[in-house]
Amino acid sequence: MKGAYEEITPSFWPGNGVVPQTPQWHESNCALARLLAIHRRALGKAIAVAVDIRRGIDQLTPMMAALCNRTCRFCPEPCCISNTVWIDFRDLLFLHLLEEPVPPCQATSDPKDACPFLNHHGCRLPPRIRPWMCIQYICPTQRAVLEKKGRLSVATLFGKIERIDMQRVKMEAEVIRRIKRRRRTSPSFSSASSE
Repeated sequence: MKGAYEEITPSFWPGNGVVPQTPQWHESNCALARLLAIHRRALGKAIAVAVDIRRGIDQLTPMMAALCNRTCRFCPEPCCISNTVWIDFRDLLFLHLLEEPVPPCQATSDPKDACPFLNHHGCRLPPRIRPWMCIQYICPTQRAVLEKKGRLSVATLFGKIERIDMQRVKMEAEVIRRIKRRRRTSPSFSSASSE
């Protein structure tokens, strides 16, 4: 049985040799992939929520891209350089549940470093696999641009972001609930815990 688990390796975003993959990042993602594979049949509801999140991100992407095109190239202090960014557990759950490519490393391991996925054209990660903190971030300049468009534009964008935030919490809770339930009812877990 152990050999079957070793075959589960998440597909990593194809790197060009510039972004190194750390052993800890790879091992952590393989462990998460194995855990989700073991419980995959019970995770249908969590996967459905992840599909809704992906749909929401796809709807949000053009709005955020337009906002970034209008503001980011003129920014004297780009957030991708000045902010500490990381891929959180919910980001990883989302990617693994949908079997999306996993970035080859954590976004930032040292607060003094810029994001390794940043190049002179912007983020090299496709929008769907970027950290949620990057996707939903709206800087003060962007907020001012939105407010000039009117309250409806602000409310629409923030409503979409809030909905995805809530779905991410729901997805994580559903995964944890299902895995806990299966562990409690699993005969192998019960016999191991009674020893």
